[in-house]
Amino acid sequence: MSAQCGKAIRLSKIIKKSTQRSVSIAFDHGLDDGPMLGNIKPRETMEKIIEGGADAVLISPGIARICSDLLCVDNAPAIILRLDWTNTFRAKDELNFEEGRNILISDVESALALGADAVLTFMFIGYQDSHVEALEIAKNAEVCRAAARVGIPHIMEPMARGNAQRANGRELDAKLIALHTRMAAEIGADAIKTDYSGDAASYAKVIEGCPVPIMIAGGPKTSSIKESLDMVKGAIDAGASGVVLGRNVVQAKDPVAMIKALRSIVHNNESVDYVIRHFNL
Repeated sequence: MSAQCGKAIRLSKIIKKSTQRSVSIAFDHGLDDGPMLGNIKPRETMEKIIEGGADAVLISPGIARICSDLLCVDNAPAIILRLDWTNTFRAKDELNFEEGRNILISDVESALALGADAVLTFMFIGYQDSHVEALEIAKNAEVCRAAARVGIPHIMEPMARGNAQRANGRELDAKLIALHTRMAAEIGADAIKTDYSGDAASYAKVIEGCPVPIMIAGGPKTSSIKESLDMVKGAIDAGASGVVLGRNVVQAKDPVAMIKALRSIVHNNESVDYVIRHFNL
């Protein structure tokens, strides 16, 4: 019996075979950032994610339990389960130390028990302490081996973080994105969620150098809907396999319309101007 068969079946629920693309929604921010606009009432937000037609939703173990009945409906999105926690994204004055850290909070077997179709973990590079970076690699390699044994896809979220990257404004440097996405693929990632470099030309080189599908993260909430959609369109034009957007969807005035607009761009190659007009965004 081949566990690779299970991986292929599960991944096809996230990255659709007809387009080789995905519109996935990140709804795991409460785990690291606490309550915020868009996650105060998780069941209400999950209902909007489902109504919009998301292909998949990234959630924590707790939200998987809280919304389990909603995720049993016929049109429910595939479940990507977050296996780790981080304090990397907190403001420095809230950390009380220089750089954040990550730790596993769940495992592959628990993810299967919760009905997950894939698991996802951070992989940060750029720490001042090289040993911490090495531990990030070891963590992801361990999850990859566990996922391979049972046939569940492991989506990695590699990112260039740490004080040096922040100080030099290099977090979105295409060369660094190309480095850590290729590292993730070589370790064994089945797909990748990561930063967008800011323009299609540089991102096309990232895509070219990575042999597994890349879906872009949304990052901080953009100043406008058009800015968010332009980012998505640029990534798709560069060859990305879709999106895993969070704040720019769940904090939108109309999350349902926003998801439908994303689907039109990602799966139907519609223009940004068209979807803004068509979905009254």
